[in-house]
Amino acid sequence: MTPPTKTLFIAALITSLTACGGGGGGSASVATAFAKIDFESAPAITGAVVEAALQSGDIADLIDADPLGASGEIGTLGKTGRYYLGKLGATPGAGPAGWFQAQIGPLTLDCEAGGTVTLSGEQNDPNTPTSGDSISMSFDNCDSGAGETADGSFEFVIDSISGNLDSGEVVLSVAMIVSNLTLTDGSGTEFIDGRVNVEIDTSQPPQSSISVSGDSLTVGEDAVTRTLADFITRATTDSGIAPPAYTIASSGSVMSSEFDGEITYSTPVTFEGSGDDNPYVGEFLIRGDGGASIRLIALDNVFVRLLIDEDGDGAEDHTIDTTWDAIRD
Repeated sequence: MTPPTKTLFIAALITSLTACGGGGGGSASVATAFAKIDFESAPAITGAVVEAALQSGDIADLIDADPLGASGEIGTLGKTGRYYLGKLGATPGAGPAGWFQAQIGPLTLDCEAGGTVTLSGEQNDPNTPTSGDSISMSFDNCDSGAGETADGSFEFVIDSISGNLDSGEVVLSVAMIVSNLTLTDGSGTEFIDGRVNVEIDTSQPPQSSISVSGDSLTVGEDAVTRTLADFITRATTDSGIAPPAYTIASSGSVMSSEFDGEITYSTPVTFEGSGDDNPYVGEFLIRGDGGASIRLIALDNVFVRLLIDEDGDGAEDHTIDTTWDAIRD
């Protein structure tokens, strides 16, 4: 499990992380049947759910304290986005306030090695970001020249913001609309489509929290596509200790190209971890057809246990001891 970013959860969902049909159309909850859970399918289903839940949070990397340049799966877009915002006078490394320091077109720019990026935005107060401000970037096969290509678009809209922008101690709520965004680099191709709400609270350092939620979000990675519905991922970070401690809680439903049907998931026991390690405590509860379930229990930051109830009677039928790395492989 990927731990938090430098300042917050390497979050949604994100994404967010980030529904087919562009900008949040459709919903995974229209599945006609729940997925069958048994001994053979349990590891693959568990891995898909864990990755989907975490990818929903990854989309929040786009608006972290290093916006458009955070580490993680959205990093390819980050470098490109930060570069072109900088050309327009924004200061993306300065935290959320920095995004909106530029007065933006719309303006279309040529990308370094082909394609274009169009930037636009609305700002109510030229001196500070306020509710209703927005910024969007639309990529047309934009090649950064460094082996990274972006196609599609995303938009931030500030719902609310308060606090001390100079110190970065803020409470920020942002709607994020991602439309058919494809990111390609040397490691492969990722696809994101949907709308999420991101809430960041850094008002009480060294504690911070981030929440990513949405009705529908599709995230693809190479040949694998996962669609989340009615989901929320919330994480906290305490950077006052070394290494920083984090918690992660998540719930929602998932459909995936990796299995037939729909499953629901929740974290009845919140995950806890530290630094770059996987969680050492916490549980995922995954439910499928006929009440069948998988309960993933973190034994420590290396090993996990899967308790499988195939018939939905509440009693475990199988136990699998494995590792975080095997689940996420």
